[in-house]
Amino acid sequence: MTLTLRTAVILAILTGLMVPSIFINLLSIQRQENALLKNLEEDHKRITDILVLGMQEPLWNLSPDTGKPLLDSVMSDTRIVRVSVQDATLGTFLERNQPERRQGKLRIIPRDVRKQGNVIGKVTVEMHDGAALDSIHQYQLYSIITAAIQLAISPALILLLLQSRVLNPLQRLMAESIRLAKRELSTPFEWKRQDEIGKLGQSLEITRQSLHSLFGELESKNHELEADIQQRRQIEQALRASEDRYRRLVESTNVVPWEANPSEWRFTYVGPQAEVLLGYPLHIWYSEGFLSSYLHQDDRHLAYKLFTEAQDIDRPIEFECRLLGNDNRQVWVMLIATVIPDDAGERHLQGYLIDISARKTTEIELNHYRNHLEELVEQRTKALAAANKELEAFSYSVSHDLRAPLRSVDGFSQVLLEDYADKLDDAGRQYLARIRRATQNMSNLIDDLLNLSKLTRSEIKTQPVNLSEIAIDILQELESSEPKRQVALNIMPNLVTEADPKLIRVALQNLLSNAWKFTAKTPSAEIKFGATHIDGQNAFYVSDNGAGFDMTYADKLFGAFQRLHNAQEFEGNGVGLAIVQRIINRHHGKIWAKGTQGQGASFYFTLPRQAENGTS
Repeated sequence: MTLTLRTAVILAILTGLMVPSIFINLLSIQRQENALLKNLEEDHKRITDILVLGMQEPLWNLSPDTGKPLLDSVMSDTRIVRVSVQDATLGTFLERNQPERRQGKLRIIPRDVRKQGNVIGKVTVEMHDGAALDSIHQYQLYSIITAAIQLAISPALILLLLQSRVLNPLQRLMAESIRLAKRELSTPFEWKRQDEIGKLGQSLEITRQSLHSLFGELESKNHELEADIQQRRQIEQALRASEDRYRRLVESTNVVPWEANPSEWRFTYVGPQAEVLLGYPLHIWYSEGFLSSYLHQDDRHLAYKLFTEAQDIDRPIEFECRLLGNDNRQVWVMLIATVIPDDAGERHLQGYLIDISARKTTEIELNHYRNHLEELVEQRTKALAAANKELEAFSYSVSHDLRAPLRSVDGFSQVLLEDYADKLDDAGRQYLARIRRATQNMSNLIDDLLNLSKLTRSEIKTQPVNLSEIAIDILQELESSEPKRQVALNIMPNLVTEADPKLIRVALQNLLSNAWKFTAKTPSAEIKFGATHIDGQNAFYVSDNGAGFDMTYADKLFGAFQRLHNAQEFEGNGVGLAIVQRIINRHHGKIWAKGTQGQGASFYFTLPRQAENGTS
């Protein structure tokens, strides 16, 4: 009979647990029964001995009344069923009998009563063993019921634990073993258990990794071996083939077979395809010094090395060279040679000439295109440098040539307001004030454009920077500019990172100034600067509880001259956040924002090269 693992384990556990327990219970019950029966027998004898001693005087004196108290005392034991005292001559002397007490087996002990060496009477005590055995039988019944309950509950508990802790993991191990057998090695085996089966599963994962790596290496080696075997088979088949069959096979292709004598620098055999290759008849190929005459002078050193230096036997030698055709054309060939010793030990060469002119022509064209591409890149680089110079010239023109007329307009407008104010009505003064504000805004725009263009050309020089100290300096300047404002400032201390000190100060200046500006109309204004972890990396943030913005237009925040608030409500030209984004990008970081209309905004930015204690 074949048992499943589940059944075999349950039977083994039940047998190991129940059989010893039942056997021990049976031995214990039997021992208790024997002990009780022994105690009963000893009590029986002791009571009988007491009656024998106690009845000597009453029997000797023929006084039954003196023996009744002792008899009544003995009958107080509920195990005593009957007590009989017989006189040797008169017969029944005293007797008590309560047959209703009898339970189980009745035990009788008769004993003679002696006085002065004579038998004067006889005492008989009858005692039952039912009460003692009843407790044993009840204990037996309790043990049987307990064993039955244990037998009913234990398999379920054993099966539950066995299923969850052994069988299910074993089934998973079997499934993963089948996957290993089927070479399904791409998915890892994840085992988090630390028991023996978990260790086995982790070992199976190590085996999977090893097999995965081994199969990859074997597959790669197999491809290399197949290629090497294929090449060796071709060479062996060519060497074993007869000369005629070899020639017919080779001469029917465009590959030119050849043999040469190195000492004479001439071919001893050349395939008939050679006439087509260079246009010379075969007898010219066999002439002495053919290679020195018809090999391109720039490639002759390759042939010198092949024909003059000792080469390993049966080791193919390959190199590319140019042969000169009959019409002064250059034919690129791949020369393949092998050293073959003859019976006398002299070196001979044999191999193939393969026409590679088409491939070399393509390579030359590719090199030409590559050189042309390099020239084109150099031209574009020069054009880019010229464009940068033009941009610098334009920036200079903007910063100098445009400022003069703006200053003139602003200055004359101020003169009109100061010297001719009494000649102008309210509308005229308002027009002049609007002209001055427009020129000042134009000047600010020019400054912002110049700053934005400088950010793309300035050199980044990073060093450890304490952002907390910079933020404190900036906010102190803002507080001194508006001392009447009450703003709660929360700055996380000792935020150190790697950055360009000047540029990162400009970025923080813009972010904190925006937070200061957009909390101007908030009763309990609050500005925070700190650091947090987002998606596994450190990020700094500037947050406020000011005007906020609609996330629908978040993509416009960092564009130049993009504003999400009315200029009359909050002043500005929309360049500050564009400058911040340029600075963060120059540090290879990123910046993004989150906000809610009327509930504040938070700007987050990362600086990848942060010091270890930056946000600890």
